[in-house]
Amino acid sequence: MDELKITRRTEPVMFTIRVDKSIVDFYDDLAQKTNRSRNELIGLALEYAKDKIKVEP
Repeated sequence: MDELKITRRTEPVMFTIRVDKSIVDFYDDLAQKTNRSRNELIGLALEYAKDKIKVEP
């Protein structure tokens, strides 16, 4: 089973994205349940996904 390791990040950078409201609602609900910020959870999800994405030639 894949693991999601939670570590502190260094050199944070701000950027803006547009997503469907259902994604925002999901992360708002998850933030409330886990007592973490939406920003932190989305950052963790992006970190997890970056090693899972494969580009086919």
